[in-house]
Amino acid sequence: MDFSFKLVKKDQKTHARAGTISTPHGKIETPAFSPVATKASVKGLTSEDLKEANTQVVLANAYHLYLRPGVETIENFGGFAPFMKWEGPTITDSGGYQVSFLWQKTRKKEQGIRNKARVTDFGMYFYSHIDGSEHVLTPKISMEIQHALAADIIMALDQPMSQRFSREKNKDAYIRTLKWEEESFKVWKELESKRKNGSFQALFGIIQGQTDKKLRRECLKFILDTGFPGIAIGDESIGADPRITAKSLDAISHFLPDDKPLHALGLGGGPEGVFEAVTRGVDIFDNASVTRMARTGLLFIYPEDGGKVGNKFRLNIKSGRFKGDRKPISKKCLCYTCKNYSRGYIHHLLVSEEPLGVRLTTIHNIHFYNDLMIRIRKAIIEDRFLELKKYWLGRSRV
Repeated sequence: MDFSFKLVKKDQKTHARAGTISTPHGKIETPAFSPVATKASVKGLTSEDLKEANTQVVLANAYHLYLRPGVETIENFGGFAPFMKWEGPTITDSGGYQVSFLWQKTRKKEQGIRNKARVTDFGMYFYSHIDGSEHVLTPKISMEIQHALAADIIMALDQPMSQRFSREKNKDAYIRTLKWEEESFKVWKELESKRKNGSFQALFGIIQGQTDKKLRRECLKFILDTGFPGIAIGDESIGADPRITAKSLDAISHFLPDDKPLHALGLGGGPEGVFEAVTRGVDIFDNASVTRMARTGLLFIYPEDGGKVGNKFRLNIKSGRFKGDRKPISKKCLCYTCKNYSRGYIHHLLVSEEPLGVRLTTIHNIHFYNDLMIRIRKAIIEDRFLELKKYWLGRSRV
């Protein structure tokens, strides 16, 4: 097997831990952040930019790559990593999240307006957002897509729960997720047994259940009993609100094994969300809003720059007050952008809609997140994690 997780150090007072994930394409020192290369690209950046910003791993989206350029095209390149000229570890999600929330009404037909997605026990039926063509996503198809995309870490197909769903609908989604994950595991085993060349792919089972402790723990037990190489946690509760994220993670943090990594899908909430998640045992996570915010001018800053919970550790560089500012975005940051350009220049680029502005702001936000994870890992190893957390968040509670 070309995949493993080795625990390096556990915090004495929390569930925070530092570890090393070994993959066929390199190691990931955890805790770690994965930028989202949705379509085999982090908007505005090259793979060299990502490496320069200390990126260890990237995540691509199976749904988008399946629709365009298509699985066969990427498979001919040897996977999405060589397709985008990325040489490090990689992750793909299953496509389940994207299809699950394609509920907006789209094109008209003779029989009326159809929804983009319809979910049954067999799979997810949906219309392409590109050309309106009809498709179905099943556990088998998702595994075959991700097998062709050739990521080091892949995700079982699930149907995320949502606060917008009725209680009955969430119950159905939870039961369906367990069924689909079991099917995903069987197909994954078959694909791995037939592999004649190439690298082992590690399949992660996804914990659903929102803030329901019983469901979360039941789902974790299922994943561990089944034998998935890794664990992921998903649905909308692992989102922008650190308090809700913490509540969801509290249900499982006491039961996490030392030999399997935990990935938080779409973890948000800025640095506050990161600290609350790491406190509860999260090893690796992805988040698309880090780069999305960069493109709109929302840039992360350190406490030394005035970053705090109140301003969510960020500033809006498009604000007029930065027009003539000669300072870098952050005096603490060592990214390419902060070492070479002023706030005033970046402000000018974004308000003028110059493409260079997006590249420079995205480099900064990714570098900031990667640097934060390096600082957190170091603090865990040196037994001062809570001290670092208090410095950033201004409170000492676990």
